[in-house]
Amino acid sequence: MRTPYVSGPMHPRKTKITKRTHRGVKPNGFNQLKLVFLALASALCLVAEQHTIVVDGKSPGRAFEGVGALSAGASSRLLYDYPEPQRSQILDYLFNPGFGASLHHLKVEIGGDVNSTDGSEPSHAVTREEFEHPKEAYFQRGYEWWLMEEAKKRNPKIMIEGLQWGAPGWIGNGKFYSRDNAEFVASFIKGAKNYHGVDMDYVGIWNERHHDVEYIKLLRRVLDENGLQRVKIVASDLWEMQELWDVAKDMEKDPELKKAVAVLNAHVTEAYGYYTTPSVKRLGIPVWDGEVHSYGGNWYAAMGHARQNRAYPTAKITKLISWSLITSYHDFLVVPDSGMMKANTPWSGHYDVQPSLWVLAHFNQFAKLGWKYLDSSCQAWTGESNHEGWSVCAMKAPDTNDYSVIVETMDARENQALTFEVSSDLATGALAVWRSAFKRESFLRLADVTVKKGKFTFVAEPGAIYTLTTTRGQHKGEAATPVPAPSKFPLQYVSAFDAQPVGHPGKFFSDQHGAFEVAPRPDGKGQCLKQLATQQGIRWREDYDFPQTILGDIDWKDYRLSVDVMLPQAGSVKVQGRARGFSWGGKIPFSTYELEWNRDGAWALRAGEKVLASGRTEPLGNKWHTVSLTLNKDLIQTQLDNKKVSELHDATNPNGVIGLGSGWNTALFDNVRIDPVN
Repeated sequence: MRTPYVSGPMHPRKTKITKRTHRGVKPNGFNQLKLVFLALASALCLVAEQHTIVVDGKSPGRAFEGVGALSAGASSRLLYDYPEPQRSQILDYLFNPGFGASLHHLKVEIGGDVNSTDGSEPSHAVTREEFEHPKEAYFQRGYEWWLMEEAKKRNPKIMIEGLQWGAPGWIGNGKFYSRDNAEFVASFIKGAKNYHGVDMDYVGIWNERHHDVEYIKLLRRVLDENGLQRVKIVASDLWEMQELWDVAKDMEKDPELKKAVAVLNAHVTEAYGYYTTPSVKRLGIPVWDGEVHSYGGNWYAAMGHARQNRAYPTAKITKLISWSLITSYHDFLVVPDSGMMKANTPWSGHYDVQPSLWVLAHFNQFAKLGWKYLDSSCQAWTGESNHEGWSVCAMKAPDTNDYSVIVETMDARENQALTFEVSSDLATGALAVWRSAFKRESFLRLADVTVKKGKFTFVAEPGAIYTLTTTRGQHKGEAATPVPAPSKFPLQYVSAFDAQPVGHPGKFFSDQHGAFEVAPRPDGKGQCLKQLATQQGIRWREDYDFPQTILGDIDWKDYRLSVDVMLPQAGSVKVQGRARGFSWGGKIPFSTYELEWNRDGAWALRAGEKVLASGRTEPLGNKWHTVSLTLNKDLIQTQLDNKKVSELHDATNPNGVIGLGSGWNTALFDNVRIDPVN
């Protein structure tokens, strides 16, 4: 995933790419007028365009492989901290069949201790020592293991995929495409099975980095050597148009590579008109979009998801995976709303079920994995841009005569009068009809449609998605208890870490780089937060240089942060206040008041890169010390073990969250306390 953009490269067929309102960008004047026109057209019952759709049960077609979502870039971080019953309710909306999104596929990040968009995700082997001498505790880190378990618990048939964004620095002595890394990936897959009972189905290469042909073949051999023959390789998660399907060209030239890759996969193909190449078509293997973007959390985002219905008739894409699964990270990070649900205030228990979730339900609740597209019915009508037109797709069950039809009219200019001619080998019963319409309703059951002599007619209004089906059992799920009201993070905060599970993130802390986890204190007096990474990782996002974890509200201004710190070996520890500017390309670059202390006693107070004060105290040694940073308007005070170290005035940073960090060394933190000051 990356920062959203509002326009894309030209399609090879000269398709013009217009402003991308479905990515959360406000519509331009033309689109606003278009929406007004659509509403008037519906109200005045304009004469509909006439179309005949043939639904032939014997028609050829590829297998429907489901609509899925991606948990990566720390996008699910705060979901893990939600209280019950809200946490289970959220998971039900995402994964329960026939209830909400009913996702068929979950793609997760294989953590690498490096920032991968909205934070870093921990690895199961921070060091080579951990890799060579694995322990069960290493395979409990983070939240992706837990998420895979919860998804499988709700839908045992869900497909599970893993993909790397970065890797620990020890791998290949800094070389990603190495045998070290192939074995690291294999150990992740085996850990999912051995410690969590999850059989993974697919694994990718390196997110949005050009693939290495020899590495893909090496990965296949290593998987086979580890008894993972069933795990299929997906390649290669690229997103730049000029390289989107390069792996397909390579496969045509290399028989071993062709045998190794089971699925062709690229990102944001909709931006290029669901563009594929002759090489892709000739290979004849499954084609996916491994990272769909439709940002915003509103109806414009939902429209983008509905347009996914055009992917199969246009490019024979049989699976689409959205980033992100859920917006469970702070609003001030890279993309404020990327998921089909929003749940980023676990201290309040509040969450939002957004329109995109119900649009995805139009696909997943009406067809299971293994259903077959009926090519006779799959058509997309488009104008000069991706945001003109509409589409129809029908799918059939493999073992019954049931079928479902999806009609999407997000960019139609007028009503579409559709006559469906249904072959005699398909079910003849009434079709249930479900609709989600722009800014009107989500997932509403309408009156059934009757099939007479193999035909039925249906009028589809503009700006809607419909599913017509002979199946039953679909629901617009609703949680059994009301959703709590949202609230801001409380300014007064204390965390001792003693009640939190060892190996998991500190409650409400969001790691931005490096690897932080709850661990026993060396003195046996409870637990602390430990930073584990002792060398820079193989980075995906290049602008993070040191381990950091954050907590709080971006609007915090005047407060005192106190934390106990310990440096078991040489290195430094960092305590930050009023940290802000985390998003890519934002108008405010990252800045903070940072108090850094070295083990030898040297310290410095900075505002961004500017040193405000520095000095030296007695060496910290291998023992606990209390460091405090007080921010009161422009007055900045620092203390060590309740003794004043510095006091000065500076107005560089007016507000922001707190942060804990270190150099590339082990560092321990405990008794984090935040108090407001007047």
